[in-house]
Amino acid sequence: MQSNTTRCIDENQDNETLKDMTKSGKQRPWREKKIDNVSYADILEILKIKKAFNVKQCGNVLEFKPTDEGYLKLHKTWFCKSKLCPVCNWRRAMKNSYQAQRVIEEVVKEKPKARWLFLTLSTKNAIDGDTLEQSLKHLTKAFDRLS
Repeated sequence: MQSNTTRCIDENQDNETLKDMTKSGKQRPWREKKIDNVSYADILEILKIKKAFNVKQCGNVLEFKPTDEGYLKLHKTWFCKSKLCPVCNWRRAMKNSYQAQRVIEEVVKEKPKARWLFLTLSTKNAIDGDTLEQSLKHLTKAFDRLS
């Protein structure tokens, strides 16, 4: 196992437990996600997968800085970016949700009378490469006719 040499900076630590709250007043589940993260890292370690150490270190140190409004904002940290890491997946989902919300708000501004449509398209699986190419062309043409 690798050893991690990190400098300990105590002068800014006041041992106050910070609470990360959503706009609706709920506490974000950092603790639960980190517990799941450690379990995932333990499984990787058992399987002798090299990224186990990085996954276990994911989100261990969070540095916050005060904003002009008096809130603390996450300033520096390190995430492992593993596709299956619970902490990284949760953060990625929050980021994607925020981005989608911004896109939707912009569409509503530009086209306030637009109607929303939730559409699920499915097709039979292609058997070989030739069929796949033909199927994709057919789907693209069909989708173009919708718009």
